[in-house]
Amino acid sequence: MVHDPKGKRTRWLPMLKFFGALALPVLILGSAIAVAEWAETEPSAIELARKPISPR
Repeated sequence: MVHDPKGKRTRWLPMLKFFGALALPVLILGSAIAVAEWAETEPSAIELARKPISPR
């Protein structure tokens, strides 16, 4: 059996495209989850404006 280094190199490009195609939705989903969690922890400006200031 003859070693074919060129054939090995040509397999990397489709594999790289495949993993890139998998990674992109994961990054988008992770970003959406992070934004949703960040939005829940921060009170909005409307909520802050509706709360009365407590007297000291």
